[in-house]
Amino acid sequence: MTGPFLSLAQIRNRLVLTARAVLRDHRAGPDGRCRVCRVLECQVATAARNVIDAAAACRAAEDQATEEEIRAFYSGEQTPRPAGIAPATEIELRPADDRW
Repeated sequence: MTGPFLSLAQIRNRLVLTARAVLRDHRAGPDGRCRVCRVLECQVATAARNVIDAAAACRAAEDQATEEEIRAFYSGEQTPRPAGIAPATEIELRPADDRW
């Protein structure tokens, strides 16, 4: 199942799983050539490795950003916010119905 029901992390994980399956199919044989393409430098396997490398780089960047946010939160520093997003302390919380 794909589409708007999957998170970005789930999509990334599926891409990595697919790339791993491609690498299993296109691994080099005893003669050093791809078992499917029968070439020395398999472009399909190279593309699958690039997908895995890119997913790992995205994951590392997300982890670093999360660690920085946590560190800033516990040290009391303000983190920069995108324009138009108010911090949670500025949001007025009230019941939707004023009768109670």
